Amino acid sequence: MKLLSLSLGLLLAFAAQAAAQKKPRDPEDFYNRGLERQAAGDLEGALADYDQAIALKPDALTLSTVYINRANVMMSKGDYRAAAADLDKAVAANPRSMMAYYNRGIARSAIEEYDGAIADFTAAAAIDPKFSLNYINRGSARVNKGDLEGALADFDKAVEVSPEGAMGYYNRGMALQRKGEIDRALADLDRAVKLAPKLPDAYYTRALARQQKGDAQGALADFDRAVEIKPDEAEYYVARGGLRRARGELDASIADFTRALELDPAHADAHTNRGIARNMKADAAGALADFDKAIELNPRDAVAYVNRGTIRDGRGDLPGAHSDFSLAISVDPAMAQAYANRGTVRIRQGRFEQAEQDINKAVSLDPSLKPSLEKYLADMKRRRQRQ
Repeated sequence: MKLLSLSLGLLLAFAAQAAAQKKPRDPEDFYNRGLERQAAGDLEGALADYDQAIALKPDALTLSTVYINRANVMMSKGDYRAAAADLDKAVAANPRSMMAYYNRGIARSAIEEYDGAIADFTAAAAIDPKFSLNYINRGSARVNKGDLEGALADFDKAVEVSPEGAMGYYNRGMALQRKGEIDRALADLDRAVKLAPKLPDAYYTRALARQQKGDAQGALADFDRAVEIKPDEAEYYVARGGLRRARGELDASIADFTRALELDPAHADAHTNRGIARNMKADAAGALADFDKAIELNPRDAVAYVNRGTIRDGRGDLPGAHSDFSLAISVDPAMAQAYANRGTVRIRQGRFEQAEQDINKAVSLDPSLKPSLEKYLADMKRRRQRQ
């Protein structure tokens, strides 16, 4: 789920020029026809016109604007690296263009060059300190770098600059939710929903916060609203399915995960979560198929390995179970349950010394596992005595 919202900004037009011209002759003519084609969805035609405008060697300000809009076309096509290259040229042509820095920040964020993006949004904010999206997107880049404090400072600034803008409150609420400051997060997300009643991510994030608060009913209502507004977002169904599974609503949960996979067949987490729900319904075959697919899509899904290993263990496939638990540990060395499960398998394999090491490791990572593992330790003691 994309918790951070980035805007590509606005197309820049020459107001004095007529957009529809029969025979473009100068850079502005080609540029304006490119704008018209871009607005109509003719991206290739727009690119051809922007190329012509550039070839005619316009003045620096026009050249910068053409590169900005050609970059926007590239971003619409998903080619963010090409967009960033065009925006380098836009900045070179006009170092005072706020939109050139801003859009390059967007492109750099999309290719995960977060330091460069932060520098660009900082430059853009220096040119126009009242443009709140500079702070919102700089904060988003900081979230992606794990700098929640820096992000919160940016979102504070966005709210200060635009107190009636929903996105500042939404992003600050999202950062606070990630930080675990749930009451403050809920206050911001309530404000975002009030300002923008059709912003689905605000409902989704508020649902996550309400879950953390223990308000399952409120969370379910928010997930429902997010799905209602944006019914083609797979992540909403995955999240709602997880909540429904926790509430024991297994059929509804499976239906949500299935819908998520209809929207995004490559969603590994949807397979993992549906597999867990299917296993809870005693559909081991269906669960195993889901875990196999989840691992195929994401070989670093430790949860899928643990759950597949548990099914294999239940079927008496100790080597297969042992392999899955070991793979889970290799992906997530802090997963206590994987050590616990591998330890119990090793007891039945007669590998007592290794089993004891695994069980001790599991308890050190999660002391709450100790009571459930004591019977296995007792079993291991009896087996050793018999030997």
